[in-house]
Amino acid sequence: MLTLFCLGWMLLVVLLPAALSQAEGSQIILLDRVPFYAPSTMTVLPGQVVRWHNQSMQPHTVTHDSCGRGGKCAFASEHLHPGERFSVNGLSPGTYSYHCELHPFMRGRIQVKRIVQNHGITEL
Repeated sequence: MLTLFCLGWMLLVVLLPAALSQAEGSQIILLDRVPFYAPSTMTVLPGQVVRWHNQSMQPHTVTHDSCGRGGKCAFASEHLHPGERFSVNGLSPGTYSYHCELHPFMRGRIQVKRIVQNHGITEL
């Protein structure tokens, strides 16, 4: 019983800081050069806030690829002018490819994954 108690506390001490930092959110920077969304691929936990910040000199959008194609539109920003921000949270597990409506060659992807514990090993 004491071993299980200690194991539980050890997992809490190891996993809680990682979970808290994940819950704070992640930021993606919009640039005027490759990679236009930096980072171009990001992995987050379900419910984690994802923020985009336009640090380029032009307006851009952040538009989920399913928007306007008959699929479920998970997120779509208005035009983000230089210095403006956009955020989304509450994404379910899955892969979300997105683009800029004004510059379709600008592409990015968010992967939402749950933490999986397998025989004492924690994976994302």
